[in-house]
Amino acid sequence: MRIVFPTLLAALLLTTPALAADLTERLALAKAVNILRGDPYGDTDARITANITERQWRPRRETVCGGGASMVWAFHVVVKDAEDHDGGPIDGWLVIDGRSGRIVCANLPFLD
Repeated sequence: MRIVFPTLLAALLLTTPALAADLTERLALAKAVNILRGDPYGDTDARITANITERQWRPRRETVCGGGASMVWAFHVVVKDAEDHDGGPIDGWLVIDGRSGRIVCANLPFLD
């Protein structure tokens, strides 16, 4: 029994990263807020969240990023009191990875 337990424990520890969970909407929103923090999106969580008008959990291929079946969170961001390069309000999408929360793509100014 002593040999089996350490082996089982080691196997579980090695497989844990593969079982990583998808981000909840709340955690994904927190990550999006951190990505957007600053001018022109807002300096407070409340201001930034107010500029996020829509949240979607969907495959990457169904977003502005295109391609792939991995699941992502897509946030529609509208900043009415800021101007984009065309002189209109900022209106675009921030797409983050559904597991890591890292930015996948965005069609918003000032995000790389």
